[in-house]
This record gives sequence, structure tokens and C-alpha cells, in this order.
Amino acid sequence: MSNERDSEAERERVLRQLFTHTEPRPQPPPGDTEEVRRAVLAEWEAVTGSRIRRNRAGLGAIAAAALVAAVVYVGGGDPDPSGPAPLIASVERVQGVVTTENGVRVSAGSGIVAGVQLRSGDGQMSLRLANGGSLRIGPQSRVSLASGDEAELLAGAVYFDSEQRRPSEFVVTTELGRIRDVGTQFLVRLDDEQLAVGVREGRVTLTRGAEADTAGAGEGLVASQAGNGVRREPIETFGRDWEWAEGLAPPFDITGRTLGEFLAWFEAQTGRIVVFADAATEREFRNAVQRGSVDSPPFQKLATVLEINDLTYSLEGDRVVIRRR
Repeated sequence: MSNERDSEAERERVLRQLFTHTEPRPQPPPGDTEEVRRAVLAEWEAVTGSRIRRNRAGLGAIAAAALVAAVVYVGGGDPDPSGPAPLIASVERVQGVVTTENGVRVSAGSGIVAGVQLRSGDGQMSLRLANGGSLRIGPQSRVSLASGDEAELLAGAVYFDSEQRRPSEFVVTTELGRIRDVGTQFLVRLDDEQLAVGVREGRVTLTRGAEADTAGAGEGLVASQAGNGVRREPIETFGRDWEWAEGLAPPFDITGRTLGEFLAWFEAQTGRIVVFADAATEREFRNAVQRGSVDSPPFQKLATVLEINDLTYSLEGDRVVIRRR
């Protein structure tokens, strides 16, 4: 019995020490905190049995704090009596410092609820939406997440990728118009003078009042504060304007995947076309199964993966040409 008590005391000491290093998060209303604590205690007791009873208050508070710490919780009025607000997104990547409107720093792994306004400053971030798809927020941006299907861009830039698996449309609203995706990759940029939308894949519809304009892949729409209609123009679907979004690409685990599968991911993230310099090289390597773990931006990842296979690449416009070393 003495050994068991000593073991439990040591576990509690380690947990308490661990949580002294976590960054604080805004706390939900007291009623929600207590509900979360009771739920965590019930689950803990079901797993550990009677041992939990002796340390119920201490360990229960720690476990509840761990659960609450994973959520960027926004109040904004009376708490919902039905329980904590559902998560609409999770933070996939953060580069630099990104905060909420209240100055709370956001980190990878945080959960996001409706109503959160994110401010990137000199940083940038990507979100994995609960309803599917990737939303990426560029530097000097302010974005408010209305729901899992809608974001309001107040300033700066966002990039959305439906990843062709999303069951519902996604909408970006701005003061100069409303952009709706149709199975798409698109970029929206808003400043004091104009709204610019660029489409890499699929189609988007920009609605301003009673007017609606549609753009397809390789097209851009520009609307100004002056209200002189919407200008349509051709755009490149790769290169400098897209680089910040590429740097926030979701992870791709190459282990057990073929080189061809990785190259398809690379094309989707960069808007470029990958080709082999000759048919013999393609036959030998396209279906080669990969090993290892590489998590870096697409072009760095490409260089590493190709080097492992004793291959290299060159850029020819929008084409990436792969050849033997």
C-alpha cells in the first residue's frame, strides 16, 4: 500500500510540474469548467478504478486544465447552458507569433471555436477545418471565424484549399464582397483600397450586392473601394504571390507512399506541374515506395526526397523537371 501511495504521489508531482510550464489560456465560464472537470474525473475513474478517489480533487483539476488548455475559448456573452461551444477548427501550423483579439497567443494543436478573431502580425498560420479543408492566414491579417464554413477577412490575406474532399462550400466575407468556393484553391487579399481574389484551381463566385462574378483557374477578380465594378484578369497559379501559403502546407508523411503520390501532393501545394526528363526515369521511380520522415515546406521537401532517390530537379516556368543526378 505504501508503494502504491508513493507511486501516485510521484505521478501527481510530475503532472503538476509539467503544467507549471504551460502557457495560460482564457478560461471558460465557471459552470463549463466544472462540467469539464466532472467529465474528465468520470473517465479517469472508469480507467483507473478506486485509486483515483484518494487524489480526486488534485488530479481532476489537473486533467481538466489539460483539456481546457487545448482550446482557444472565446466567451462573448452568457455561456451556452447546453455545454461548451463545439470546435470548428484546429491549428495545424504557426510560424512566428499569432494571437487572438484579446492577445492570447495561439499555438499548434489549439482548438478554435466560432467567434475567435485571429491576428497574425508578422506571423502566419494554417487551420485544419472541422468540416474539411485547409485555411491559411497570411502575415498582417485579421480573420474572424464565424463558423466551420465561413471566415470574415478584415485585413490581410487568406488562402483556402478544399482539398477536393470537403462536403460543403466555404465562404470568405469581406467589406467589399463575399467569395464562395466551388471545390477550389483560392487566395483572397484585402487592403484599404481593394479586394483581390486569385483562383488556382476550381471556381469561385464573388458577390457584391446584386452583382455576381465567377472566376476559374488562372483568373483573378479585383474590386475597389471606389465601386467601379469588378475587373477580371489572368494570373499565374504559382510563384511569389502564393509562396507564403505554400510555406503553411499540411504535413505529408512519405513513409510507405510512392514518389508519384508525393509529387501529386507537391503539385497541389505549389500550383506547378511535375514531369520527368525521360520515360525511363519515370518508369523506375514514379512507383518507388519511400521511407523516412521529412516535414518542411514543399520545395525543401522535394529537394530532400529527390536526393534520397539520387534525383534532382530544375524549374522551367511552371514546370518542375526531374532527372537523374
